Amino acid sequence: MNIAWFRPTTPDASDPLDDTAALIDELRSTHAIDVIVEAGAHDFVWRHFQRPWDLCVYELDNTSAHQFEWAYLLNYAGVVMLKSPVAHNSWGATLSREGRLDEYMAGFRFEETNAPLEVRVPLLASRCVVVPHRSLAESLQEGYPEARVRYAPMGVQEVRGGRGGREQVIFGLLDRSRRDVVERAFQRARDAGANIDLLKNDSAARILAECDAVVALTWPPFETPLTPALAGMAAGKAVVAMEIEATAHWPALDPQTWRPRGLGATAAPIAVTIEPRDEEHSLMLAMRRLTTDLPLREQLGHAARAWWQAHATPAHAAAAWNPILQEAGSLTPPLRPSDWPKHLGADGTELARAILNEFGLTSDI
Repeated sequence: MNIAWFRPTTPDASDPLDDTAALIDELRSTHAIDVIVEAGAHDFVWRHFQRPWDLCVYELDNTSAHQFEWAYLLNYAGVVMLKSPVAHNSWGATLSREGRLDEYMAGFRFEETNAPLEVRVPLLASRCVVVPHRSLAESLQEGYPEARVRYAPMGVQEVRGGRGGREQVIFGLLDRSRRDVVERAFQRARDAGANIDLLKNDSAARILAECDAVVALTWPPFETPLTPALAGMAAGKAVVAMEIEATAHWPALDPQTWRPRGLGATAAPIAVTIEPRDEEHSLMLAMRRLTTDLPLREQLGHAARAWWQAHATPAHAAAAWNPILQEAGSLTPPLRPSDWPKHLGADGTELARAILNEFGLTSDI
């Protein structure tokens, strides 16, 4: 299958946090994939007219860098990889910048109480939508039975992590989630005598190579990817993550008791997960214990890497994506509702049609 894959940047296989780069590499063993970034997106229309792609895939996230994709996903129905169910910063960025207030407000009127426009539109405009969390897929499918929602796990590439061989224990911060909380907990642990340092503001590859443990407090739930935590596991590091619905199936330790979470837990813990209601104090406890307990750090790191090898490699992600792509190739998008905002159906030919109409002419543009 020939696939046009829309994303903001060229895939970077050297970046451990670019999980889609590894997925695309895996999928290229069975598909021909052309990556479409914003700089070259304007060529897509004529290229697609001359030699159509079989399918389009759109990575959609809550950043302004993804705004260019909306015009294409609305006119060339394909598969949407919904990396976050909140994408206001992508769909609204262009309308806000261009002062299209009426269309911006029309989008709000189209919203429903159970899903904002940036979720409802891809669900109803696409052949199918793929999300990285099973519980999110179930929730969206229940809310929109006419949509086609599919689940495919994230997969991160193998990361070669090492240890600095220093007495000081280094915690690596790979994302900005709850950064203020992390810094406060770090300072509290340090004030209590923990010989630790916090590595941040560096490349993910270097942080993973230098640190002894990874802090990845995914928040808000579902809006921030689990990629940093999975990258830490792939590097064989002890990982401290948030206890949320997306991580609830992980075998994990509770830093309040240092006992496994869940009843009858038998699998080796792969992470320490903290309650959002006590995040700063729990994180401080986790940092203090992991600083002094080398055997526990190593046990968590070995178990985490084994779990990654069994569940979260790019091969696992591709195995889920392949049947989704095959299915999507034969699907058409659901019928759009009667209250579909007019500007969401614009295809760029409106001005040309208006000029032709002045002369009483029509054309199949």
